[in-house]
Amino acid sequence: MLSDQTLPWIIAAALLVVVIAVVVVLLVLRRRLTQARRAADEQARQARAEQDARDAHHDTRMARTTAEHAREKEALATELGTENKRLADEKQAALDEAEQTRAMLSTGLKYEATSRELIAAACRAAGADVVLLTNVVFVPAASSASGRFVAQVDHVLVGETGAMVVENKGWRGIVFDGRRPSSVFPAFGGLFDESTMSPPFALQVVDDSPTVLTVRSHLGTKSPASQVRRQANRLSDRVHESIDARLWFDTCVLYSHPKATVFAVDQDRSEGGAATQIVSTPTQLEAVVRELISRPTKKLSQARVEDVAALLASYGADVLRFGAFAEEARVASAASAASAASAPAPTPEQAPAMTSDPVSGTASDTAPAADTDTASAEASDRTQA
Repeated sequence: MLSDQTLPWIIAAALLVVVIAVVVVLLVLRRRLTQARRAADEQARQARAEQDARDAHHDTRMARTTAEHAREKEALATELGTENKRLADEKQAALDEAEQTRAMLSTGLKYEATSRELIAAACRAAGADVVLLTNVVFVPAASSASGRFVAQVDHVLVGETGAMVVENKGWRGIVFDGRRPSSVFPAFGGLFDESTMSPPFALQVVDDSPTVLTVRSHLGTKSPASQVRRQANRLSDRVHESIDARLWFDTCVLYSHPKATVFAVDQDRSEGGAATQIVSTPTQLEAVVRELISRPTKKLSQARVEDVAALLASYGADVLRFGAFAEEARVASAASAASAASAPAPTPEQAPAMTSDPVSGTASDTAPAADTDTASAEASDRTQA
């Protein structure tokens, strides 16, 4: 049995044990709480680090995207500026060509009036079934947008037996084409440097004043024979591209000035291929037309002749019709008149421009030319008359 003296010690010991247990529990709890707090802090640090990494990655991507957008915007602005400049250049080129077209169409026929009448007279004398087109202005098929130029052809004869480009030269004075001056006048051998005169060439001697004789040399590609062959090739390519018809054009140079004395070869073959006829008198011109229409083989149908004539007329050419084509024009005109009488009147926008045909008395449709001629060599030739 416990004495009264031991009981307090037992109680004190029990209390001590309880206190120790409580202290141990508190220490364990504090340790765990510290560990949990450290773990939470570590998680928070890692979360902040991950968030910072994500923010940095986002900022990097945003900066890269912004830079790419800025580059694309700058590239688009540059491309747009380039395209606007190209369109502005094309617009200006079109305006320049339109202005040149108006200038050439207003003056071209005036310069070709004499040669036009000479060719028309030759066609009538030969009884030719042909269409004569004068002052054909077109953009060659090979022209690029950045280097467009305009070609002008003086005259084109089109018939079933073939087609011909005629280059008119209204030069006055003494003209040598393919013939050296010394071969005509031996004394001229000392006046000109004939060593440069290798065919094709042409030489014009003209009195620009009572005391001054001017000599103009047209050598190589600047010679009339070379010019007309070059224009014939361009016209052939233009026709082929427009109506898918490969048409070969014969060539002829016509010296039409009434005060010209011409010494020329009958034909120029200096550049190979078909010969270029050189004529200066109505008799020679009629012979060229007769040779064209008397060929045994028909190269074109009447419908194809009309297609070619319509195409060249759309380039602003003046149109004259002869023989069977003039008769067909009258029949077509009568049929058109009969149908027009029963049809409602066209509006001003629908009505085509008409030009009268001095030969047949009929009318033919014409359209304004789309392009103009900047061939300075051909233009300067007209001013030498």
